[in-house]
Amino acid sequence: MPISAPFSHDAVLAQLERDVAGKPKSAPARYRLAVALLNVDDPAGAIEQGSAALALDPRLRDAARLLASLLQRYELNPEIDISIRGLEAAFAFHDVDRQALAVSAIRLLKEQAPLARILATGRAEGWDAAARLLQRKDGRALLTSRLFRLALIHGVNTDIDIECLLTAFRRDLLLSPDGDRFRERRLFEFACALVQQCLNNEYVFFVAADERDRLNQLTISADSVAAAGDLLLACLYQPCHALLPADMDASRLRRIAPRALREVLQPCLAERNALAERSQAMPRLTVIADDTSRRVEQQYISDPYPRWLSLQTPQSAIARAALGEYFAPDDLAFMDAPFNVLIAGCGTGQQAVSAALGYGPDADVLAVDLSTSSLAYAAQMAERYDAGNLRFAQADILGLDTLDTTFDIIECVGVLHHMADPYDAWRILIDRLRPGGLMLTGLYSAVSRANFAALWDDADWPGADADDDALRHFRRILMQREAGRPGTELLVSKDFFAKSGFRDLALHVSEQHCSLPDIKAFLDANGLVFGGFHLPAHLSDGFRQAYPEDGWPGSLEHWAASEQAHPRPFDGMYNFWSRKR
Repeated sequence: MPISAPFSHDAVLAQLERDVAGKPKSAPARYRLAVALLNVDDPAGAIEQGSAALALDPRLRDAARLLASLLQRYELNPEIDISIRGLEAAFAFHDVDRQALAVSAIRLLKEQAPLARILATGRAEGWDAAARLLQRKDGRALLTSRLFRLALIHGVNTDIDIECLLTAFRRDLLLSPDGDRFRERRLFEFACALVQQCLNNEYVFFVAADERDRLNQLTISADSVAAAGDLLLACLYQPCHALLPADMDASRLRRIAPRALREVLQPCLAERNALAERSQAMPRLTVIADDTSRRVEQQYISDPYPRWLSLQTPQSAIARAALGEYFAPDDLAFMDAPFNVLIAGCGTGQQAVSAALGYGPDADVLAVDLSTSSLAYAAQMAERYDAGNLRFAQADILGLDTLDTTFDIIECVGVLHHMADPYDAWRILIDRLRPGGLMLTGLYSAVSRANFAALWDDADWPGADADDDALRHFRRILMQREAGRPGTELLVSKDFFAKSGFRDLALHVSEQHCSLPDIKAFLDANGLVFGGFHLPAHLSDGFRQAYPEDGWPGSLEHWAASEQAHPRPFDGMYNFWSRKR
């Protein structure tokens, strides 16, 4: 029997490179080369070949998913020769992370003319000057940039300079004395893309007093082509459902003109009505009697969080392989048969939809939340991504002790620290977890969130009950502070760039902080075995190098010492798995 030669990534890579050299216009060949480059730890090469494959064949879904997954993890730099056509093509797929694509698109455009020059003008001469340059001959190439529009339409901008430019551009459109602001089609169509961006970020941009005065002078009508410019301007500052009659029927919506504006407003109004119906029909599992729970419920009714727009869908049933990094095979044997999962505090469903797809069809997933507004959005997105094993209901964790069901897996991430007593609520969840069941918990770190506690004493902090105008004003103050001053560290958070995100980040009505010693004591007292933190590989590797004597997942005492020395890994929160004894 012949002996096979040992497998060699290098040999495979060399053959694939020859294939591409022989057939440079073969999209499948370039995609296979992209995968091989990733296997030999060359993400830059994989991005180049994956985007080139999409440029050759925009229907190549696997290349789009590969490209988006790479851009989730790696930042573009000028040395990476990414195909703009390929990047544009990736936006067409709904099951990729379009937010990662949008962030990368903005980063790419910032390195090139005309945007690089416009932003330099903004920094040197002020953003009003940059906004005027954007509308001149050279700058207007950006208005017709397909990539720029796609980024604005499908994502939330997370770049401060771009926000300053867009805010100034919007202001210039509104305050311009020219009565026919939109005489050029390109300007009108770009403004429609900006309306979509404002919808995506929930109108987080700052609004000055003179802008408010001008808005009050506009003629708002969906039935007049002559008033389309005023309607568009108003939609740059307020969602269309706040401007147009609630009872507008489909025939009136179809008459909105021009078409570019209609294509933004129609789906917005339709979604608003559909979400209201879902919210009214949402099943209710428990009463909400706790005062803190009621305040939190009201926050998330007004500002459902997060406002996610796309999802890099996981492979079906891939969760078991991921759990294998935390638990022994015997601990996961229950997944050989149908099992049940609880997502406690699912918000708008991003975690729940991803979990339901990742656990696969054998999982019956129940997702609960206080806010029916959040649940309605979650249910809508579950349908979009065909998560048929996922169901939703309104419930307070504090009332789940009335259920007679236990669960094989419970996920509760970013929820307990918004309750009056996180540990009391955590005990109720443990009672709903069967012996041997698995739990994913996410809690705010007292070490990493110390800067937030300090911010609450800031003279400019408007308080947790701040209205939207006060939120925008405080956010603007933080944007204008010199680097290093309190609150400026928030500007690196993606949550800073959407209204619901900023409220959750900096103005939450209830926030508690936890420490690793307290968490360890709680785990020990309540029969939970620590399974490990959910962290990027390089951070876990750093801990192993620092504490080689620890068996994995490491002792919480050493993790506490590591956090004191290096607090940044838990900036989001402690995310960790545990198992009930």
